[in-house]
Amino acid sequence: MSLAETHAPGACTPRGGLYECDCAGGHLWRIDLAGHVFPPFPPGCSAVLWRAKDAPAPASAVPEDGTSP
Repeated sequence: MSLAETHAPGACTPRGGLYECDCAGGHLWRIDLAGHVFPPFPPGCSAVLWRAKDAPAPASAVPEDGTSP
């Protein structure tokens, strides 16, 4: 996931995680599963897009048992 990943309200979530609106208010929305719809922004919020706030941990290139792939 790139740091600039953004989504409009009404779009489907690509993955679970924490999302923040792009206004100065910093409204947060958490989703556990992909495929849900991004909600509209709270009343009075001037945001245009939801931005991914936390990225999932990157997959390791080394197997858990420590052997080379």
